[in-house]
Amino acid sequence: MKTLFQAGLLALVGAVVTGCFSHPKQLYHAGDEAPPEFLAGRMALLLTNVDGFSAKLTGSTSLASGGHLTMSGDLLGRQGSLIFQPVNTSKGKRKRSEGGTFFIWSEREHAGFVLSDPLQAYAPAATEVQPTNLALNMAGAVRETVNGHPCRRIEAVVQSSDGSSGRFTVWEAEDARMFPVRIQSPPGPGETTINFSDLRLELPPPQLFAPPDGFVKYDSPVALMNELIIRQSALAKKDFKPLELAPAGGANMDNWRPGPPQ
Repeated sequence: MKTLFQAGLLALVGAVVTGCFSHPKQLYHAGDEAPPEFLAGRMALLLTNVDGFSAKLTGSTSLASGGHLTMSGDLLGRQGSLIFQPVNTSKGKRKRSEGGTFFIWSEREHAGFVLSDPLQAYAPAATEVQPTNLALNMAGAVRETVNGHPCRRIEAVVQSSDGSSGRFTVWEAEDARMFPVRIQSPPGPGETTINFSDLRLELPPPQLFAPPDGFVKYDSPVALMNELIIRQSALAKKDFKPLELAPAGGANMDNWRPGPPQ
């Protein structure tokens, strides 16, 4: 019998390979093509201390306006490479598995891909500023239970190629090879906290960490997102049907019905 982890991976492979969805049904916006900061920024270096894992991710980032930007999805890791598939944010009848944009990232190469299931396409992505060094401060470590795991809470500093650095509080699970089940940046605007649940320490298949065969390559993530937005707009216009007017001359309005949907 397949484990839930294996079943989840098969579902992810199926969604990527089959390309079941011909139209982008959820709303896409400029900026959606950018890999999230925890994937392509300093925080990613903290997610590479185990060879393989899969987990549910939830997180939030505080905004200068006082609100919060939330995120959730599935995160997979294999020997320094990561995959993040955000949860579909569609509502109502569209809140189902219908494909979307997801990300593959190599922490060793500081580069990866933005992929679109509806387009069956991908685009290369990279960052100019790259994390280069990780220092863990064990002094003052505190033991706490977080997300169902006995943890060691420590401080971490990640240095970047431009000379800057970022500080994080990390909760390492003592029963899961010290995987960071919670990571938090310093308080203030931009404060980010990510939590992990349903953690499984198994190696995902290596073929997941490259664009699937048959996917079309775009020059950049922006070009890919522009195409999605254009198709989204065209689809919205196609689906729009103005109300049909009743015939002139005293037609019986009780028997009038709009035409069938296209």
